Amino acid sequence: MFARIFDPRRAVLLAVLLCPFWGGDGVPAAGTTTAQPGGTDRDAILLEETMEIDIRSLTDARLHYLNRTQVLTPRGVEEYDAASVFYEPDVVVKDLRGSVTGPNGKTTSIKKQQIVDGAAFASYELYSDSRHRTIVFPGVVPGATVEHSYDLEIRNLFHLPRRFDLQAPIPVREKTLVVSAPAGLGLNTAVRGASPQYSREEHDGVVTQRWTVRDVPPLPHEPHRPPQADLTPSIFIAPREIQWSDHHIDAADWSGIARFYWDLARDRMEPAPEVAQTAAAQTAGVTEPDQKTRRLYDYVRDKVNYVEISLDIGGWQPHANGDVLHHLYGDCKDKATLLIAMLRSEGLVGLPVLARTRDFGLVPADLPSLSFNHAFVAIPRDQGYLFLDPTSDAPYGDLPWVDQGINVLVVRADGTGEFTSTPLFPASRNLSRRTVEATLGPSGDLEGTLTIEAHGQERDELMPLTSGRATEREDAVEDLVGWLCPGARLLSHEVKKPEGPTDPLIVTAKFSVPRFATRAGTLEIVSPQIVRFPSLTSLAAYPQRLQPFFFEYLYSLSSDVRMRLPPGRTVRKVPPPHTLKGPGLSSTVTYELGQDGGDTVLIVHRSIDVSQREIPVDQYGALREFVEGVSQDEAQGVTLQIGG
Repeated sequence: MFARIFDPRRAVLLAVLLCPFWGGDGVPAAGTTTAQPGGTDRDAILLEETMEIDIRSLTDARLHYLNRTQVLTPRGVEEYDAASVFYEPDVVVKDLRGSVTGPNGKTTSIKKQQIVDGAAFASYELYSDSRHRTIVFPGVVPGATVEHSYDLEIRNLFHLPRRFDLQAPIPVREKTLVVSAPAGLGLNTAVRGASPQYSREEHDGVVTQRWTVRDVPPLPHEPHRPPQADLTPSIFIAPREIQWSDHHIDAADWSGIARFYWDLARDRMEPAPEVAQTAAAQTAGVTEPDQKTRRLYDYVRDKVNYVEISLDIGGWQPHANGDVLHHLYGDCKDKATLLIAMLRSEGLVGLPVLARTRDFGLVPADLPSLSFNHAFVAIPRDQGYLFLDPTSDAPYGDLPWVDQGINVLVVRADGTGEFTSTPLFPASRNLSRRTVEATLGPSGDLEGTLTIEAHGQERDELMPLTSGRATEREDAVEDLVGWLCPGARLLSHEVKKPEGPTDPLIVTAKFSVPRFATRAGTLEIVSPQIVRFPSLTSLAAYPQRLQPFFFEYLYSLSSDVRMRLPPGRTVRKVPPPHTLKGPGLSSTVTYELGQDGGDTVLIVHRSIDVSQREIPVDQYGALREFVEGVSQDEAQGVTLQIGG
C-alpha cells in the first residue's frame, strides 16, 4: 500500500515533499488497533493490553487482543473515544466487542450500530482491499474505562503484527505478548530497548513464549525527536517462511525476501515495445549513459502520476511497464518498474530497491522481514549505487529526506539481495541563501529587499509558496518575512518557481520595518541581524531532553546583509567576528564597513551548517550552548553616532 505524508520542519510553512509508502511498518498492519493519543501523559492510562498470537501453520493463525484504557481528562476523552482494527481478505475479524465503564462503576456494552466499517486509506488509494472496523465508545467521560477486544483469523502470516510495543505515550500498568507456534515452524523474535519478564515453554510440539512489562512510564513526546518507531521499546516478530497464494517466501534472510520480489516483478520489468520506443525517443541524440539515465528518470518522474491500486498481492507486485506507460499512472513500485524497463531498453541497468522511509524508522539489519513501505531504483556504479526515486520531485541524483540515510534492500538481477544504505547528503546540498539590501532612513525606519535562494530540501519546503490563490501566497510570504525579520511589513513580493529540477526557488520581498533604530540622544542602536535564523534558535527551548535530537536532513543557511546608513551617522564600533562550534553544528558571523557612493554601508555575513543528523542526549547541553550563542549573536547591537 502507499500513502503520502507531509511533515514540515518549520511550522510557518504548509508542507514539504510528498513521501509515498506501502505496507510494512509504515501503515497499520491487519489486526492492529489504533487509538492515537495526541495529548499529554496525564490524559489517560493504559490499564491492560494483551495480544495472544497462536500460529498453527503457514496459512493459519489466530490472534486475540484486549485493551483496557482509563481516560482522565476531557482531552483524553477526545483521544480515546474510538478504537479500530484493520483487516484484509486474508484477515477475518471475529467477535469484536467493547464497553464503557463509568466512574460510578456502571458498564455499557457496545451495540452493533456503534461499530462502523470503512476503507483503511481512502484518502489516497484508488482501489484497496484494506479495511478498518471501528468502535465508537458512547458516553465516555473523565474517569471512565473503555475496553475492547477481538479475535482474528489470519490465513497469511504476512499479515501477522510485526512488532508489539512495550511502551506507550501514556503510562502503562501492564502489557503482555504471547506467541505460540509449532516447534518446527521457523520464527524470529527480538526484543529491543527493554528487558521484559520472559518465559518459554514447549508442550506437545508447540513452543509458547510470553513477554510482560508492568508499570511502564509514558514515552515522552519531545519535538525534533527521531521517528517514534526508533524510540519505542518493542518485540519484533518475523516468520522465516510465508505462504502467500502460490508464492512460498523464504524470509529467513534478505536474499530470500529479494527473490520473492524478483519473482513478482521480473516479467513486469521486461520492456514492452512501446516502452522501448518511448525510451528511444527520450534519449534521441544522447550517447552518454548518465545523460540517458537522467532523461529517462526525468520522464518517469514528471509524466507518470501517482495512483495506487492495491489488491491482495498487488500491494507488492508492480503492474506491467507497458500498462504503466499507457495509463501514465502508478504507485512507487510501478514508477520504478517503468524506469527500469526504459533503462533496459537502452542497454542500461537499473535495479529495484525496497525501502522503509526514514519517518517510519529504520529497518533492523539483523531481522529479515517484509517491513518495507516504499520502492525506487538503484543504478550500479563502480563504488556503490546511484539511488533514484521517480515518485518524488527530487532532481536527478538527489533524494527526498525520507529516502536518505536509510536501510534498503537492493534486488540484484540474479534475484539475490544486497542489504545496504542510502547516502545522507551533506549540508551543502540543502542550501538557503538570504540576501538583504536595506537602507536606514534618518527617522530610524528601515526599507529593503530580501532575496531567498533555496536549493534541495530547503527549496522543497518553500514550494507551497508557488501554489494556491494569490492572496494565500501573499499571506504566506508575509508570514515568512515577518518570521525571519521581526516587525517587518511586506510591501511587495515575487516568487520565481524553479524552471528545472536543479534550479533554485527564489523569493524576492520588499519590506519595511518602522522604528528599526532606537534613538537615545545623539546615539542610535540598530540590530545588524536584519534576517535571523528562528528555525535554529527555537530548537533548544527545553533545559533538558530525554530523547536524541533529530534533524530530518543536513542543511546550510547563510545571510548577507548590506545596510546603507543615513548621512551623518558614524559607526562607533564594529563587532568582532565570532565563530561557534557545537555537536555537528558550526556558525560564523563577520562585520565590516564599506562605502558606496559616499554612503557608509554596514555589511554582515552569517552562516550556519548542520552536519550531524542525530544528536545524542548527552550532547544536548552542548547543543543548547551553541543555540544560546547564536541567539546572542542575533541580539548583538551596533551603536551609531549622530553628527560629529
